[in-house]
Amino acid sequence: MEKESPARGTRTIKKGFCLKSLLIVIVIIAAISIVSLVFYWQYTKFPTPKNPVSKKYEWQFRGKAYALEETLYQSTDGYYQKKPKGIFSNFEEISLNKYFKTPTEDNTVDNITKKLQDIASKSNLTADQAVDLAVSYVQSLPYDEARARTDLTHPRYPYETLYEKTGICSDKSLLMVAILRKMGYGASIFMYEKDQHMAAAVQCSSQYSNYNSGYCIAETTAIGHKIGIIPELDQGSLQAVQRSEVQNFKSDNTSNRQNKVLSDPKIYAKTQGKTYGGVLQTLTNEKEVEQLSNYFETQKLVIEQKENELDSMTTELDRFKARKDYPGYNKLVPSYNNLVVTIRNLIDEYNTKVARYNLLIKE
Repeated sequence: MEKESPARGTRTIKKGFCLKSLLIVIVIIAAISIVSLVFYWQYTKFPTPKNPVSKKYEWQFRGKAYALEETLYQSTDGYYQKKPKGIFSNFEEISLNKYFKTPTEDNTVDNITKKLQDIASKSNLTADQAVDLAVSYVQSLPYDEARARTDLTHPRYPYETLYEKTGICSDKSLLMVAILRKMGYGASIFMYEKDQHMAAAVQCSSQYSNYNSGYCIAETTAIGHKIGIIPELDQGSLQAVQRSEVQNFKSDNTSNRQNKVLSDPKIYAKTQGKTYGGVLQTLTNEKEVEQLSNYFETQKLVIEQKENELDSMTTELDRFKARKDYPGYNKLVPSYNNLVVTIRNLIDEYNTKVARYNLLIKE
């Protein structure tokens, strides 16, 4: 017996249904493609520079004042604001390296770097000192305390940090690495995940590098940090604690801040280039700074003890004078005068070392 074939009408309906479905799929794909292209065009196309703003940066380096200016654009800042941000676990390299990719139309970091190098050349600074100058420039950008309390996970692009003239540790570190790369130096990022901190690092001799990494930390959150010296963190703000000048004797220079030592970091975004050679001198100076710090701690107690002895003698002299015991008074006066001279000499020595300490932390 022959099988009945399906009716022709049924076959026609199925073909029509398939064609309609295919058309719908094509339309959907086309719509998605158009939306994607519009999105790509809107958020990746570098904008025409609009609304120029002159930014002036002023800072101190080794006791001298420096300044540079650069014209930035609101439209360019808006472009970077829309770009993807964030550092994602297990994708740290990709997450960080995107911050160093800039359109060919944006030469802002190049301009800033060239101006820093020109300043260094006119100031007769060595290549290493030019790096120190660049670090001091980034350090001078104020630390954004408010943002540090609200957003540590979405660093800004270097352009944004330059535009805002402020930033948290990650913002300033990324800017610093971008400048170091433009200067031709090898650089990397030290990521202190446990401490929620980030720092820039410059290629240096492995012998003197931090964590045997071949890179020396270039801490940028506060003024005065030296390349190669690992700072402590202020637990309240996660800002690297700035080493302040020591005051002459009797001045209060205490601090109630609770600091913490940084844990070992993970190192990302490594590049190879020129090697920074100033770390040996920095470490030599740091050793002297630590010796002076220990001296201040012990010598201050010595001076205070001598002053207490002097106060006791003053009280005793007043008693002799009140009793009109002039022989006893006159007998004690030479010891009193000798102690005054001793204290004066101790304070002079202390203050001389204070001046040396303050000079070292500025170098």
